[in-house]
Amino acid sequence: MRADAQGAVVALGSQTVSQAAAYVPSAVDDAITELASQTVPPHAIFITGSAGGGKSGAAEFQRQAHAEKFSVIVEDATHADSPGEDQADSLARRLADLADDADQRPSAPILVAANIGMLIQLAPLWKERGFRFTALVHALFTRLGLPVEDTAGQPLLPLQVEVLNLDHRPTAGEGTLLPEMLKRLAPGDGTALFDARRCGTCPAISHCPAHTNAVLLSTVAVNAFDMVARRAAVERGRSDTPRALWDLVSRTVLRPELYDSFVDPCEASLQAHQKDDATFVLRGLLPVTAFTAGGEVGLRIAAQSPALAPTREAYEAFADSGLLPIQDARPVERLVEAVERAGIDAPALRTAAEALKAGSTSPDATQERAWRDLVAATVIGSRYFLDELPDPQFDEEERFLRALSAYERWQAAKRDNHGDTSLEEDVEQHVSAMVDELAGGFAALFGAQASGGTYLPVHIYDAREPTRVFVQFRLTLAEAVPVLDKPSSTNPTGTRHVGYRPMAVSLRIEQGRDGRPDGQLAVDLPSYRILSAATRGVASSGDAERVYALRRAAATLARLAEDREYVPMLVDDPTSGCRFVIEPRTGFSGKLTLNARMVNE
Repeated sequence: MRADAQGAVVALGSQTVSQAAAYVPSAVDDAITELASQTVPPHAIFITGSAGGGKSGAAEFQRQAHAEKFSVIVEDATHADSPGEDQADSLARRLADLADDADQRPSAPILVAANIGMLIQLAPLWKERGFRFTALVHALFTRLGLPVEDTAGQPLLPLQVEVLNLDHRPTAGEGTLLPEMLKRLAPGDGTALFDARRCGTCPAISHCPAHTNAVLLSTVAVNAFDMVARRAAVERGRSDTPRALWDLVSRTVLRPELYDSFVDPCEASLQAHQKDDATFVLRGLLPVTAFTAGGEVGLRIAAQSPALAPTREAYEAFADSGLLPIQDARPVERLVEAVERAGIDAPALRTAAEALKAGSTSPDATQERAWRDLVAATVIGSRYFLDELPDPQFDEEERFLRALSAYERWQAAKRDNHGDTSLEEDVEQHVSAMVDELAGGFAALFGAQASGGTYLPVHIYDAREPTRVFVQFRLTLAEAVPVLDKPSSTNPTGTRHVGYRPMAVSLRIEQGRDGRPDGQLAVDLPSYRILSAATRGVASSGDAERVYALRRAAATLARLAEDREYVPMLVDDPTSGCRFVIEPRTGFSGKLTLNARMVNE
């Protein structure tokens, strides 16, 4: 299940029992089957995306369930058929019916699982070697939002290509992959990820946090764990791949520090049982491991730990831990009761509750402090999975998430041509509030405010040259209009089939003369957080790359505002230290005059 494990890669026709147990069919699989079953199916279906996105797994699913619907299935375009055969030549041969000079198109679709980077490399290689795939490359690149070569006027056979980009498939959140992945952890027969037959006869089950974690994640903790993973994806601005999520699940169920030094993880629990090591159990249980898993996704989830939230509950958990052992055990006991109501046994939870009741008996002050920290993390984590904690999100983040949710519903309706007045009103309300926050953030970070106006510097990049001239800009919903984002614009059919959900709000900036659309701004949560904090006078730190991107956006906004006719300016006089607002005005005769007034010294 780890991202670097050999079993993390699926090969066509060689799926293992574990891989079959871990594979979760999704809307993508149904969409591929549906496309191939149409009366007039497409000539090719490309499953694209990043490594670990599930491309080969989806191809293998079709091979097993519906192989007869496809003329060819190419499991992975990054592989050659044999060690000595060049990849470009190999794929060109298998896709010959899609070439510009093909005598006919395939009667059944060709299914291809292809890494986007490899497709980008293949296009010039094919052209260099004389393979004519102009129409195919044009179709693929258009749907992927990449620059394309004009094919107008070329006499080509009709070519219908569908692209399902798995980078656009939501993998965490209600109705997505992760909840179903977690349910696969439920202990079962020999084909399950956790073999209940082996666990049922294990003498160390009471000291096996891995078994209990699997029980928790497949039942009472599904929704809470899914929510933190979804939030981690929004923080990143892109969905995590199934491979990355399985890596997260593996690290959460079997904490690396406790299990990785053992060839057989069961040996670690057996050793803890023989030593009656309750600390091992506490360190390995979900309330702690969910926020200490490590790995690429785990590090983003760690930032959401309720133990780090500025809440009274977190403070009390650390302040009171170890002082009243019976009180420390109560959240874990409530977690035991929740699991039992689900009709499942989790023995390690009871071991943890008894250990918390007993408290620490170590005379060593250092060990005592470590024990108290572990108790606090267990208490606050247990309360999180019991849904007993307030949402730690700040108000400004909540505003963004509401705007993103409204934008998501509006974009789906717009893309699918479903008119809904209530959605228009909803997105206007929430996105308008977000845009107002953006305007204040840009001004606070990079610009200035004077006489009720907001100004941005015309030149913004070189800190060694102080900006003397600022141009007034406006940023309201009239100038920053919600639009379909790039994936939905370039590939509406593909995004609908994969269930795409945007992670950022895309706005078309209309600052140019005569309302001419001049640019597009995609606002994600980290960018919004920086701008929102700036409006409250909180300086940004720790994300220099994103601040630089926002600086470039501010410069673009200033240039667009500068293009407006008669735009007011703010000018600093370096000799006097005075600041002036200059307003162009047209008199009765049509003569342009500049009206300057000092606004401060």
